[in-house]
Amino acid sequence: MTTVEHGAYTVTLYDGQDANGVAGIVGMLLGQNLDNFPSRIKFARRISRPVTIYSTDTASACTIVFGTDEAVVYNDIVGKPSVTVMATVDQILEVSQLPMKAGGLIPVGFFTSRGMSVLGEILKHKLIVKGLLTHTVTALRTIALVSVVES
Repeated sequence: MTTVEHGAYTVTLYDGQDANGVAGIVGMLLGQNLDNFPSRIKFARRISRPVTIYSTDTASACTIVFGTDEAVVYNDIVGKPSVTVMATVDQILEVSQLPMKAGGLIPVGFFTSRGMSVLGEILKHKLIVKGLLTHTVTALRTIALVSVVES
């Protein structure tokens, strides 16, 4: 288990050195963003549902479980995630470039050319977000947390 502390909130890669590529990328994005944008910690604490990110090109996944003091990134699908994102690594990195306001509640990044491209991939079912309609806030807040763009 690898733990990286970010102020009053930590990001833990549950499988540490054995973390798969997706878990490593997601853990790194979360960790760096919480360091660079400490105001996002309050949004991480508000996510009460697990989120899974599945890489279609590497056939590997990770599940993020957010808590009040830490986020734990597990290899594979753990439990019953409320939101599951199925995308290529490139699509995941594209999503991480979308600016989001108000902790994801104002998805301004979707109104950019990059965002329109991401929406097009969703509409063509090349990027799948299960739970987007039933757990919209969780999906948008997760995007805001992995976004490397200052909001």
